[in-house]
Amino acid sequence: MKYYSAPAHTQACRDFALECNCQLFEEAQLLSQAAFELLDKTGLDAEVFAHYQALRRKADLKFEDAIDHLRLIEQEFSTASVLHSKSVDGGFDSRV
Repeated sequence: MKYYSAPAHTQACRDFALECNCQLFEEAQLLSQAAFELLDKTGLDAEVFAHYQALRRKADLKFEDAIDHLRLIEQEFSTASVLHSKSVDGGFDSRV
């Protein structure tokens, strides 16, 4: 079993969260790309266009999820960084 110091553990968690976030963005991009590929097909009709719109909505929601996730990562790890630096500097205040 691998043991990490607090800063290394925090960095490893942040890196993992960012990897997951990249995956969310990649999934959103793939949905978006699939939607636009539908428009390139010949014989565009109402059914195909409805499918395009559904894929675009899914892609948009996935992009929103990825952006919200990234905001949470930044919020969580900037707070963790502040708390760690205060504890290291001897100025830890649990009211932070």
